[in-house]
Order: sequence, then C-alpha cells, then structure tokens
Amino acid sequence: MALGFFDGVHLGHQSLLKQTKRIAEKKNLKFTAMTFDPHPNEVIKLEKDWRYLTPLALKIERMAAIGVDKLFVIKFNLAFASLQPSEFIKQYVLGLQAKHIVVGFDFTFGNKAQGTVDYLQKVSKNNLFDVTVISKQVHNGEKISSTLIRKMVRDGDVHLVPYYLGHHFEINGVVYSANRHKHEKETNMEIYIGNKYILPAPGLYRVEIKNENKSCHGKFIRYGCSKRNDEISGQIIEMLKGGVVEELTVKFIKQIPFESMSKYSSNFKEVIK
Repeated sequence: MALGFFDGVHLGHQSLLKQTKRIAEKKNLKFTAMTFDPHPNEVIKLEKDWRYLTPLALKIERMAAIGVDKLFVIKFNLAFASLQPSEFIKQYVLGLQAKHIVVGFDFTFGNKAQGTVDYLQKVSKNNLFDVTVISKQVHNGEKISSTLIRKMVRDGDVHLVPYYLGHHFEINGVVYSANRHKHEKETNMEIYIGNKYILPAPGLYRVEIKNENKSCHGKFIRYGCSKRNDEISGQIIEMLKGGVVEELTVKFIKQIPFESMSKYSSNFKEVIK
C-alpha cells in the first residue's frame, strides 16, 4: 500500500506508485494506495479556498491509470488529524491488513505530524508489515513536489510543468455556446470551472482543447477576477451551435507574452483593473 496525499500524481508520486506496484507483483499482493480528502490545510489551517492540481475525481482517475487495484480515500477531519501515530498504524495499516507500506522520504502522519518515516520503520520491526521509503525525486536540482508545481501554475509558468508533473497541466470545464464574445475574427466563449482547480496567473495562454470526439489547439484568456469569467477559443468552440453545453478538457501549453495580446489587451486591461 502506497501512502500519501498525491495531489497532481506528479513524477515523484508516479515513481512511488510504480515501485509499490512492482513490490505487489513480486509478493503476489494487491496493489493498493491510501489518500486523504480534503487537503489537511482546509481542516487544520481553515484554508477553505484551497486549490488542487487534481481534484479528487481526477486523482482517482490518474491512479487507476497507473494500475492501483484498490484506493482507500480517508476523510480528513479533526478527529482523523488528532490520531496518535500508533493509532493510525493500528487502524489504517494493521486494520487493513497491509503487508508492505511504501512512502516518500518526507511522509508524516498522526497528531501534529508526529509520525515520521523513522517511526514507521521502527514500529514495522515489531509488526507484520515491511516498509519501503522512496528517496527525493528532483529535476534541475529542485525537489519534485505538488507545492512547486502549484507555484509554477500560479505564476503562469505552465510550460515548465511537464518536467515535474509528467504532462501538461489540465483542467476540466464547461462552455455554454450562448455566451459568446467577439475578438476580431475569433469567437471566444466563457468557460465555467466547477472543481477547485488551481488556475494560472491572469494572461493569455496557448492551450489544447479536448472533448469526447476530438482535440484542437486554441487560446485561453485568464482574467482572474470576479468581473468576468475566463474565455476560451478554438475550432471545437467555433463548431458549437446555440444552446449546446460542452464539457471540455483544457491542457495549458504556454503563456503568450503580454505584448502579443494586441487584439485582446485593451479589453483585458479594462477587466482586470
């Protein structure tokens, strides 16, 4: 069983999960994982507007694609956060009959993060489970982490994300074809993003847009304010007729420099004031 929050299921997480899978196959055990929802900061620090690289439904989808046989999603609340490390092991390791635990080098658990990797290894010697610790995964000398990737997205550096996430940052959203805006020859449509995704800095982005049937390149205008919903344009958008509701996946490729936004810039500047 792999333990962790796994927001983003980034390259570090993938390394951990693949190692768990190899151990499970070698020992003829089920490949399982445990994650938590919501993020601890929402509960402990009361950050109710916490944003995710992968909201829970997408995280489940990504982990299933890696081959997880069974995923335990533990509700993170104050009672769970208050568990002593020994009680966590009793309920969530021994209680689930886990035979081998795989964690990252900086994994913590239990009340006030008192449970550490060293503690887990020490306790494992007296119980019926083994522990494997995955070392720090780095790129260009930087630790691959959800925190770093979230910062890249927030800063608009979406072109750097694949080196850490393993693919471009994606969100899911909905467009309603009745809500159209004209920018010269291009048709833009407002996009509504319901899940608690972290979103890029305000600006114009080159994106790939996908629906159930096709994909195309397009542009995404991120206003980043309450005055106006973000907008998207592309061939899929132009094909929609009045009254159509379309669910889309938007993959962020790169930010377009502000000076290249001539046909958008006056409108953009006015909205974000």
